[in-house]
Amino acid sequence: MNIRTHLSASTVLAALFCATAVQADVTADQVWQDWKSYYVQMGQTITAGSESREGDTLVVKDVKFTTTMPDATSEGTIAEVRLKEIGDGTVELTLSPEIPVLIRKTPAEGPVSDISIMLTHSDAKALVSGTADSMHYTFSATDVGLSMDEVKVDGSAAPLKMQITANGNHGTYHSEKTAGHSVRSDFSADSVDFAVAGADQESGGTFNLSGKLNGLSGAGLVTMPDGATMDDMNAALQAGLSMDGSFGYSDGNYKIEGAGTDGNFTADSMGGAGKLTFKMSRDGLAYGGESTDSKMALSGTSMPFPVEATVGQSAFNLTMPVSKSDTAHPASLLIKIVDLGISDSLWGMFDPMAQLPHDPATLVLDLSGSIRPLINLFDAKEAEAAASEQTSPFEVSEAKINELHLKAVGADLTGTGAVTLDNSATPPKPLGAVDLNLSGANKLMDNLVAMGLVPEDQMMGMRMMMGMFAVPAGEDALTSRIEFRDDGGIYANGQRIQ
Repeated sequence: MNIRTHLSASTVLAALFCATAVQADVTADQVWQDWKSYYVQMGQTITAGSESREGDTLVVKDVKFTTTMPDATSEGTIAEVRLKEIGDGTVELTLSPEIPVLIRKTPAEGPVSDISIMLTHSDAKALVSGTADSMHYTFSATDVGLSMDEVKVDGSAAPLKMQITANGNHGTYHSEKTAGHSVRSDFSADSVDFAVAGADQESGGTFNLSGKLNGLSGAGLVTMPDGATMDDMNAALQAGLSMDGSFGYSDGNYKIEGAGTDGNFTADSMGGAGKLTFKMSRDGLAYGGESTDSKMALSGTSMPFPVEATVGQSAFNLTMPVSKSDTAHPASLLIKIVDLGISDSLWGMFDPMAQLPHDPATLVLDLSGSIRPLINLFDAKEAEAAASEQTSPFEVSEAKINELHLKAVGADLTGTGAVTLDNSATPPKPLGAVDLNLSGANKLMDNLVAMGLVPEDQMMGMRMMMGMFAVPAGEDALTSRIEFRDDGGIYANGQRIQ
């Protein structure tokens, strides 16, 4: 399903208020007209059953907003929208407390599914001020909810339900309509409670998930150029569409309980602060996130003992160009898992004599480089053609290992390096070097043999291979320099290996 259908309840309802607010003028009629214009620009259609005046208030009933995508459609209905002119240049907005939304998925292959969602809110208030070209509004709601009580697959009900409730919501939006339309927003919520329950009709298995996030906050900036719509993402990006957002929370937890043919199981997880970031324009895409102090416990009737795991920090970050270009642009990838620890009961399964160090493990992979997009990634036809021809959408001209760090069971591997690629050659010819440092490897191999996990003759082959690619650098320490030279050869510590 298109990403636009995956919205939280608070986001959807805030957007409904924001769409009006950011376009609001001094009269309710102008607010309503601008609201419709806004949704058209966002790739939606909006209609109303009736419009009438009740003194200083414009009342719009049976408002329908529809989004059409290649494999799905969604339609929401607001029974009543009230736009009241306060008399001091501001407009007060209220919506019906319940807003039903129907999402229909019609994939090219597979079953048709219908998802019924209900958006709700309590004590929601929005107040708009400013001018038509520079609009500011504030929003608050005691709670904002999203519930999914009915899912049908090919007309048959599927046992799946979901409830999300955001508590203590506050937000502000500011809009500027000069050389396009930009909206800057921020929001906060005291907490978000969520629950999902489902069942497998064939096996009879069930699951229940419930959890909570605390101290939510977020900010965003969207700039939409004149004449552009979200219907054609690539065209909008090339015209100047840009999006920049962040989301964070102070801590959270969740619990999963399941039952099936293999018995019952329970998974409990909790963690500290986390965040997500997103940025996209014609210059590139950036997406990342991180979390801290994660803990998980898993138990079940089919498990011989409970399993526990902890992670001190985890992070992911990706940046890449998205527009077809004649020149290369920066790209990067970061994967980080720091201080991954498992319980002694799990260690005891394969190391009952504690012959291996049980210190927490760490993995850090920090890569960067330069790549040239050969297609516009958000052009559906270009992306489909590249997939059907099984051709790469990128040409890599430079690759760097800024940091490689793998530490586990007593061994420690680090590395850095940089390589450029001559793409005029077939295949592309690399030029550069990678430096690696490894400690604790011999002790680890001795322990694996003593534990009976690896036969001595196989380990001997591994030692010989290490001797080919590495040189001693102290007690149980090795270094290796892998070079890609201009003559087309690959060298390990000065000796040609290819």
